[in-house]
Amino acid sequence: MTIRISTNRMGLLLFGAGLWLTLWGCASGPAPIDHYYRIDAGVPDAPAAKKLAGNLQIDRLRADALTGKRELLYKETVDASKIRQHPYQRWSDPPTILLQEELVSFLSAASAADSVISATARVKPSYVVSGRIREFERVLEPEVRAVVEIQLAATSAENREILVNRTYRAERGAADATVEASVTAFNEAVHIIFEQFLADLTGS
Repeated sequence: MTIRISTNRMGLLLFGAGLWLTLWGCASGPAPIDHYYRIDAGVPDAPAAKKLAGNLQIDRLRADALTGKRELLYKETVDASKIRQHPYQRWSDPPTILLQEELVSFLSAASAADSVISATARVKPSYVVSGRIREFERVLEPEVRAVVEIQLAATSAENREILVNRTYRAERGAADATVEASVTAFNEAVHIIFEQFLADLTGS
């Protein structure tokens, strides 16, 4: 048995479907907007007390699969085992890249070596800095704060002598519960860690 639908009937059905989709879209509100953030460690508090002779190469940092993504992470409490991603809140690049770039800028501004370069520069390094991001997330309770933990190591490229091998951790409270305030707290925590690493690296 063949069911025939008239042209007028088909037009009414299509019009009704389109109207329903339009009304549903209006009821659900506008689509969420993605927000992107950069890491800004600021400038060193003071120049390095001793400059390393030669080129200091900063490798891209490593991280686990979740921390290496662009989405901002958060936990309900510092001891919580569950880590979650903020929807629509992202870093402009993965933290592994952003922190590498910031460390290059920070150590260069501090005159930590004759030259501070990234691993992409085709220059033979005298020293190499590598590391791993262990924690990089917001904690929401009992107060909102940024928690950053990074393991950093500096070695001589010639004989693999270890100059520094330490895990740094810093926590900074956010001014309020917004993601923007937490990004500021992340920047402050990263600045603290970079200052400590600079002191260990150059004997400040």
